[in-house]
Amino acid sequence: MTGKILPLFILAKEIKKEEKTDKGIFLPTAVMKQPTITAEAVLVGESSKNDEMKVKVGDKLLFSPNVIRKFIHPEDKQEYLLLHQKDLLLFW
Repeated sequence: MTGKILPLFILAKEIKKEEKTDKGIFLPTAVMKQPTITAEAVLVGESSKNDEMKVKVGDKLLFSPNVIRKFIHPEDKQEYLLLHQKDLLLFW
C-alpha cells in the first residue's frame, strides 16, 4: 500500500482471529465479545510539530473498537482501519 495520510494517523489491516468452542466449533470474531481489536499497520503518517510518530509499518496494534473508522479502499476494494496514534493501547 502506498500513499499519504495525515500526521500521526495509521492505516491498518485488522488481524481476524477465529476461536474454537469446547465442542470444536469455530466462531468468527463478530460473534465473540471482544473489548479490543488487533491490527497490523500498513501505512503510517508523519510526525507532527508536537508529537513523534512512533508506529512503523508492520507493527502490531491493539486498540479499542470505538476509536476506529473502517472504510473500503477505492483501488484495492479491501477494508482498512484508520486510527490516531494517541488512541492505541499497545503496539509492538
